Amino acid sequence: MSMSFERPSWPNGAKCAVSLTFDNFGESFDLLRHGHAGGANADGVYAPRRGIERVLDLLARYSIPATFFVEGWNVRKYADLAREVVEQGHEIGGHGWMHEAWGELAPERERDLIQRTTATLSDVLGAAPNGWRAPSGLTTEGTLGFLHEAGYTYDSSFGDDDVPYFIATDRGNEILELPWSWSLDDAVYYAHPGTIRRPSEVAQLWIEEFDAAYELTGNFMLVCHPRYSGRPARIRALEQLIQHIRTRDGVWFARSTDLAAAARDWSAIPHYPYPERMSEEARPE
Repeated sequence: MSMSFERPSWPNGAKCAVSLTFDNFGESFDLLRHGHAGGANADGVYAPRRGIERVLDLLARYSIPATFFVEGWNVRKYADLAREVVEQGHEIGGHGWMHEAWGELAPERERDLIQRTTATLSDVLGAAPNGWRAPSGLTTEGTLGFLHEAGYTYDSSFGDDDVPYFIATDRGNEILELPWSWSLDDAVYYAHPGTIRRPSEVAQLWIEEFDAAYELTGNFMLVCHPRYSGRPARIRALEQLIQHIRTRDGVWFARSTDLAAAARDWSAIPHYPYPERMSEEARPE
């Protein structure tokens, strides 16, 4: 069922909200995949060594607030770095415990990992996180309910709309969703040798995506990883995008928590039912 589209209402009459988000830093994902953090494909430690510094420098030079979604394990190991991110005006949200294959988790395991991650971020940063992005955007039937239970005010795991919306959980209550899309995720361009693209090409792709969002939707969310976009040529590509965005009037750079707060005040924000589940009647013979 289609719905008539209405642009969001943003603070101070902004025409387009821009959210720069950065997922994970540290080697937890590599430990899950390889059992150790070494070798050419275990490059997660590049982020705390080099990538985060470049990202923070770029954001500081343009006075842009951002959101980092980080695994609890990495926040615990790189506690000083996590606190530095927050001290510079940015937000840290949850991103799993070690970047698990989230869609495969049993309910009690999922609840435990959400609680463990939330407690660790709260302890290290001195305040509970507001937002969550599931590893790889994967969820189970219980994810939204568990996040609501744990006190999260928004989720950013889904990719099924252009603007923020409320979605029902499996428990009947609602949680705010900040959707994203794979075309605005640097991993699909930089993550594996067979998919690597020229940074200048990626910058141009993202510029086209922003121009469309500016004209048509009023909402632009970018997903980057310091292990990828924190490398020298790629951070220059990200800066090229930022420079282009700044040529437009009425742009609001927002942390995800501030985007969520503003979306709650939008009178026309969509409300969607709980996602469809496979029924016995729908199963093929």
